[in-house]
Amino acid sequence: MNIHPAGQAMLVAAGLLGVGCQKNVADKPVDPIRIIATDSGFEAPATMPPGRRLLLFENRGTEIHEAMLVKLPQGVSPADFVAAVKSGALFPKGALDYSGPGLTSPGESMEIWLTVDPGDYILVCWNSGHATSTAVHPFAVRGGRADDPVPKEDVVVKLFDFRFDLVGELRAGMQVIRVETPGPAMHEVDFYRLHDGQSVADLKRWRKEKSGPAPAVALSGALDSHDLSRVVWLRKNFSPGRHVLHCEMPVESDASAGVPHLSHADVGMVREIEIRE
Repeated sequence: MNIHPAGQAMLVAAGLLGVGCQKNVADKPVDPIRIIATDSGFEAPATMPPGRRLLLFENRGTEIHEAMLVKLPQGVSPADFVAAVKSGALFPKGALDYSGPGLTSPGESMEIWLTVDPGDYILVCWNSGHATSTAVHPFAVRGGRADDPVPKEDVVVKLFDFRFDLVGELRAGMQVIRVETPGPAMHEVDFYRLHDGQSVADLKRWRKEKSGPAPAVALSGALDSHDLSRVVWLRKNFSPGRHVLHCEMPVESDASAGVPHLSHADVGMVREIEIRE
C-alpha cells in the first residue's frame, strides 16, 4: 500500500510555510499539522481538531515512507491494530482509512489537505512491512471544527477502475492537485519521477521486488480512503521530466499482509506523463 531535495525540505519555507497560520470557524489561529517520518516512526502532534486540515509531511528517514491516517474503531488500541496486521490483515476489521501522504523518498516533502472526523487514529507506514516493524503514532481528533482553506487546483486527478484520468496538464513548478475517487473501488495515487534511462516496467518490477537501485524518486501522493466521496488536495513542486502515476492497492479484498498479491498497477492502473516547463 499502501514522493525536492533535502535542502528544500518542508516545501520551501518562504512559500509553503507562509500558509502556517490558518483560520478556523471561530476565527482562531490553527497551525498546519506537521508530520515527520523517520526510520523509527513519526514525529507528529498528539491531537488535532476535526475538519479539513492541512498536513505538512517530510521524510527524514533513509527509506521510503508514507503516513496513512487510520481511524480506529471503539475499543481497538494501536497495539490491537498492529497485532491484526501481524496476523495478516491489510484492512483490520472496523478500522477506516482516511488517506494521507503517499510514498515519499528520503529528503522529499509535500502538502496535503484532507478531512478528519472526531475519534482516535494512528499514523501508519505500509511500505516494505513498516506497519509491523516501525512504530505507529496514535493521535486523537477532538474539539471544534477547523477548515483550512485550499488553493485553487491546477489539475484534477480522477481515480477510476483501473486508470487515472487527468483534467488539466501537470507542469513544472508548484502545482495543486485535486484527487477524486469515482472508483467504484478504493484507490490511491503515488507520483514518481523516473531516472534517466528507466521505464515504467522498471518501476513496476522494483515496487514488486522491493530491492535493487531505485529507478525513480517517490514524490508522495494520496493514500486510499474508505469513503470514496472524500476529496484530497496535494501541493508539490514538480521538476521537468518523465513521471508515473501508480496505484498499489490490492485487487483482492481479502489480500493478506506479507503475502504476494495482485495490485491495481498489475491490472493497468499506471500512467506515464511528461512534465514540461
